[in-house]
Amino acid sequence: MVAILNDKERAYVAPSESLTFSEVFPVRLESLPTLTTYHLTFNHTVTAAERAQLERRMGGKLTYRLRSALGGMWVWLNGHILTDTPANPVKLVMAADEARREQPSLYKGLDGIEEDYTWHLSPEDLAEFVVRGPLKMLEPQIQQALAQTTLPLQNARVEREFRARSWVVMDQPSISLSVISRLIYEPEIEAFATALPKPADLIGLPVTDRTSSMQGEIVRIVGTVEEHRERLLKLTQRDEMAGLIARAPDKNLVLRVLSGSNEYDYISSALALLIRLEDAHRFDVNPQHVERALHLKPGMRAQIVKVVTDVIKSADLIGNAFSAQNAPELFTTRALEAGLIFGGNKSRDYAHDRLTADFEHNGPLVRREKDSIRITFINALSDEVDDFMEAMRRTSERTFNFRIDVVRERKMRVSSEANLESAVRLLAKEDADLMLVFLPDSEGEEDGVNALYTKSQTIGRGQSCLVIHESTMHKPEAMINVIMGLIARAGHVPYLLEEPLPYADRVIGLALVKQRKRNSDHLIGISRIYKSDGSLLRYVITEAPVNEGEGIPDAMLAQLFPSQLLKRKRIVLHFDGWLRRDVLRAIGGWEDELGATFLPVEIVQRAVPRLYSFNRGRIEQPASGTTFRMNAREAIVITSSAPGDATPQPLYIRSELPLSIDDAVHSVQVFTLFHYGTLKRPKLPVTIHHSDIIETGALRGVLPQHVEGDVPFWL
Repeated sequence: MVAILNDKERAYVAPSESLTFSEVFPVRLESLPTLTTYHLTFNHTVTAAERAQLERRMGGKLTYRLRSALGGMWVWLNGHILTDTPANPVKLVMAADEARREQPSLYKGLDGIEEDYTWHLSPEDLAEFVVRGPLKMLEPQIQQALAQTTLPLQNARVEREFRARSWVVMDQPSISLSVISRLIYEPEIEAFATALPKPADLIGLPVTDRTSSMQGEIVRIVGTVEEHRERLLKLTQRDEMAGLIARAPDKNLVLRVLSGSNEYDYISSALALLIRLEDAHRFDVNPQHVERALHLKPGMRAQIVKVVTDVIKSADLIGNAFSAQNAPELFTTRALEAGLIFGGNKSRDYAHDRLTADFEHNGPLVRREKDSIRITFINALSDEVDDFMEAMRRTSERTFNFRIDVVRERKMRVSSEANLESAVRLLAKEDADLMLVFLPDSEGEEDGVNALYTKSQTIGRGQSCLVIHESTMHKPEAMINVIMGLIARAGHVPYLLEEPLPYADRVIGLALVKQRKRNSDHLIGISRIYKSDGSLLRYVITEAPVNEGEGIPDAMLAQLFPSQLLKRKRIVLHFDGWLRRDVLRAIGGWEDELGATFLPVEIVQRAVPRLYSFNRGRIEQPASGTTFRMNAREAIVITSSAPGDATPQPLYIRSELPLSIDDAVHSVQVFTLFHYGTLKRPKLPVTIHHSDIIETGALRGVLPQHVEGDVPFWL
């Protein structure tokens, strides 16, 4: 089966051609009902500032009331109520009166609900109405269809959920339809906890709310239901959750869950354990079954998406997916072109398969004063690494004239997270340029549990680290990559762009973390300041108390964006995630102070619609560089392939004029070139690489020891 594409589109694809298609679908406007728009009116005691706050508090709840009382579709959107079932004005007056009578504190100040004849629906509004209205009503049918795609597993069950999101593709209302797979541990948490040496061993495990879509990680054992039942009943606003709390046995656990940057207390019976690939052994689940259930191949994923689209197409709400066949102007597949300059000012055209050889022949472009590299290393392998270390020493000294000095080593007899953390803490005290960690392949590849945990312990503390897996030690062709990575993490520069980016003088990666403390909120900011040829000028990590709606305090802006480096410069600003308006306002004010031009680029990693390639009758991974340019400000880009033959997760990139979306995409792609020494190019630019590790550490009170520097410890 070829999913998403229709027969007509498939027929156009010649045997030797490939066709890119997406999970984004145009809305069939002719099938939408006539919509009536209402707005809320307030009495004269409500100020304009209070009005906006009241609308946010009561809009969604009031719309739910109207939907229950009057039937049809009622959607709260951008301060307005949309419906396909306009009501008699008398009924709306009665609905407002009833709301005030039943919940006077919530609806205080509400005067009425009146039709708004002046508001014109934008393409964004229409797409969002489809997501919140018609698709919401189809959810039971869609979930029933998805239930037929699950696989039976021992001790676990696969849950499939669909995610719909609104977009605008070349002024056309559109929606994306994606599928999320979760593996749920079948026995309840209490049963699992009784088999553990102590309840605290639950900490660190991922969970999901059985009554909602919330997912998070257990961070604390709070106590028992008997101790906290009354408090939790007062906190919950959902009848279903209140019933679970009331019926829960006294001795059941109360668990604290971290979801995003917020923490919530749950009774254990309201949660289900999620199984990750690295945790399969803890739950007695076959890892291959976990891999097959969670990391879907492109063909399988597209077929499951088609199960969703068939239901929605039967309601005549969407057309065929955007593809290179029906919208060729929106899709490109182009390899990145760049000139690189190495040691001796030797220039070479970038080619991924030739990069290592170019570095070996020409050496690093920039060398620091010292020719020795001081390292510590942790050996978590059962075998000794002396032969590999000796080969690395000889190659480094013979080929690049760098001497490697081992300051201290630590052998781990038992590979565990606790022992790894202990070893990292010990070696981090030494005066060394970086830490090497040797890990077995059985603990995962680049994204395996111990590799990630190692980086959380090292990068989270600002410690440069190079992870070497056992299989890498037995690949002679990988030795130059390892040495390149080692040299770069010691502060030397293997290569840069031959020509700086023409549209920028600086490229900065910015990440912000809000941390809730007892007396006030604190904001942690991380900026990585690069020249537009790829050379790192400085990183800055700073922290300050922040007021609600403040964005970034002025003193913090001065540290994150130093005047001496940025005055009167054109600055492409890579931001990890969505930029809030208060942050944009703060940056705009500092832009005026510097006489500079900030060009924000939002880079979103999660919940991005996937792209596919249909080639010779098969659905495959699209090539790196494949881009779906949705409009003048937004694009979806494949910057790297997925492990094995799973479906890659693209990046969503958004820019603002005067920076074009093409230049924004280019800046992201170019700055993926500076992951020196990696065998596989990561998908994120170095400007925001491993921001999640730094942010997670910051939320737990762990920050890098040095708050400023010019060595890229995050590589």
